[in-house]
Amino acid sequence: MQNWEHVLHLMNHMNLLPLDSHGVDFSRVRMWSLNNWSKYYRQTLLFGALQDAQINSVFNKYCVNMQGQVAVRNVPMTGSISHVLVQLPHVFQRMEAENLASVIDARFNFFVNKILPQYRDAVMSHTLIYIPSYFDFVRLRNYFKKEELNFTHICEYTQKSGVSRARHFFLQGEKQFLLFTERFHFYKRYTIKGIRNLIFYELPTYPHFYSEICNMLRATNRGEEATWTCTVLYSKYDAQRLAAVVGVERAAQMLQSNKNVHLFITGEK
Repeated sequence: MQNWEHVLHLMNHMNLLPLDSHGVDFSRVRMWSLNNWSKYYRQTLLFGALQDAQINSVFNKYCVNMQGQVAVRNVPMTGSISHVLVQLPHVFQRMEAENLASVIDARFNFFVNKILPQYRDAVMSHTLIYIPSYFDFVRLRNYFKKEELNFTHICEYTQKSGVSRARHFFLQGEKQFLLFTERFHFYKRYTIKGIRNLIFYELPTYPHFYSEICNMLRATNRGEEATWTCTVLYSKYDAQRLAAVVGVERAAQMLQSNKNVHLFITGEK
């Protein structure tokens, strides 16, 4: 969804009346087209590999055919968390946001004030922070530099040599934190070794990425399973992504519950 603004630009400029007639014989043009009603006759088909609020927004705002709308969706019943093979406690922490526009700042402040202080101690080393949005990644990277935290980072623009150095430093424990972007995982699918603590700054865009990242913990199994942790941040505006990870029934309970913290255990025998 990196260039979603281009999609919105196209949708805003579809079925507009031309500024110049270009020698058109108007007697051959249907009256509803001259009345700028073309959008009500247009048939629009949207296909997506996942449910997303941005796609739903286009569907509701720009698909206004006079015959109505039809949507077919796959409802996730179990969620991708069922594919996590390692024994791991998953702590889902709900943050509050007044509206959709304030979610980005609310998530950053919640992470900086509530989550990060728990991981500053040297005991909580080998912490990977999974970040779906590149803009959030840049913001966190700048904050970590400002606070002089011991960290390294990997994003889709990192050179191959930089990726190798970051993976080595993280595995050896020379860097406490690793900032890791979703688009790098989308294109490269490297197995990051040395993870002991996971933080999902935001729920993944693709639900199967959740289980893939969690299963990376078994890449370096040194008998440290008892100390592994996984923390996930979510808000009420992440309902679709949350349902894709934990299942639609669990997601509904988590969003309606008075509790802000929910725990799931995977990999139990």
